Amino acid sequence: MEENRGKRKDHSIIVAALLFFLLVFMFALVVSMNISLGKFTLPFYLIVSGTYIFATSLETEGDTGEWIASFGWTLNMLGLILFYQYRTGDVESWAYVWPLIFPTGPGLGKLIYGAVKARSDPFERGKVLIQIGLGLFVLSLIVFKLLFQLLDIR
Repeated sequence: MEENRGKRKDHSIIVAALLFFLLVFMFALVVSMNISLGKFTLPFYLIVSGTYIFATSLETEGDTGEWIASFGWTLNMLGLILFYQYRTGDVESWAYVWPLIFPTGPGLGKLIYGAVKARSDPFERGKVLIQIGLGLFVLSLIVFKLLFQLLDIR
């Protein structure tokens, strides 16, 4: 992507503005409709905070923006996993979902940051982190879910 930087535009300001407008709309909807999130309050605020931090990272140049994007997506992944667990009641999944929070979350942040900023280095690092995270997730899923279920260990 670095070699195509002259041909590819940096759309970070547009993406950041859209994310900020989405967050404002979500908060306005929750407040104006007096919506009670109940048990989904924590995942909602984690996802909103992660999205806000990620949108902020798009306006930061260099390695600092990449690190901020990684942190934002770590919060997003934590919020999404908590939302899944609260919705389904599958609290036992904590044993094997940690690789989705780290390194997959930061990998998604780096990948999306690199794609939006038209930079190949963060994009490639993000792909590697996502592959490692998904591999660890599958391995831990096999060990914790299938093996322990076969052995009926509790």
